[in-house]
Amino acid sequence: MRRYEFEAEGISPHRAVDKLLRGGVRVLSARPAKKNAVIIAVDGKDRKKVFAILKDSCYNIKNMRARGAERLREALLRGIGLVAGTAVALPAVLFVQGRVLKIDVTGSGAYLRAEVGDILSEGGVHLFSPFPEEPNSLTARILSLPRVSFCSIAAEGGVLTVCVEVKEEGSRPESLPLLAPEAGEVEELLVLRGTALVSVGDEVGRGDPVVEGFAVYGEERREVTVIARVRVRFAVRKKYETDEASARAQAALDFGETGDLRFTETEGGILAEGYGHAEAAMNFG
Repeated sequence: MRRYEFEAEGISPHRAVDKLLRGGVRVLSARPAKKNAVIIAVDGKDRKKVFAILKDSCYNIKNMRARGAERLREALLRGIGLVAGTAVALPAVLFVQGRVLKIDVTGSGAYLRAEVGDILSEGGVHLFSPFPEEPNSLTARILSLPRVSFCSIAAEGGVLTVCVEVKEEGSRPESLPLLAPEAGEVEELLVLRGTALVSVGDEVGRGDPVVEGFAVYGEERREVTVIARVRVRFAVRKKYETDEASARAQAALDFGETGDLRFTETEGGILAEGYGHAEAAMNFG
């Protein structure tokens, strides 16, 4: 049996017990609470009938609550609900970790929020998507928007912040070229923004421009900020007046990788011959 207690408050509250009994409610107990109130216990199945019988009378019903085993059952049900809620919430928390929950566009170019949103969406970045692992391509596209001179993309705490700065009207755009770091053969070339002047396999001289700061849109040539990286392979022949271990260490500082170098012991030191590698980049994150 489910036992519920409530407080009936009003004039001659003991008459509420008589009213319930006449209405067919099984009253389990009744005890005075104060001068104008009585605490009544009923079978749980009669709870709705209690309200129906007393609703039009002069009694106020307060604190209807379970007692005994029924109270324990309700507590258990609440506990089960809490565990079930946790079981549902935990995967949701794990899901949103590393996801975009909000996109903020800041800086003097914040007015380009719609255009930036379109670029992010086309790149697969939107609410609840994973954060972009390689934002450079998105940055390059945002930099191609009119007057945009700077862009950075950062993610923290579910917020993807895109900082966009625009140049003042009448100011000259930054369109410096990317120059070859050494004379040799272009081994790698990655251009995110700008126009490549050479291709992989071409020979270049040290200081030669390899990417210029312009882009062609239809018939219009527009100055842009270069975002590019180049790697040049060049011939090496240098003697080090030291032992081989020290020569290898110094060659790594001088020429980058040493995998394409041969080290030969000669009179007066170690001769390094082969190929070195030099890299140069501009605005490349």
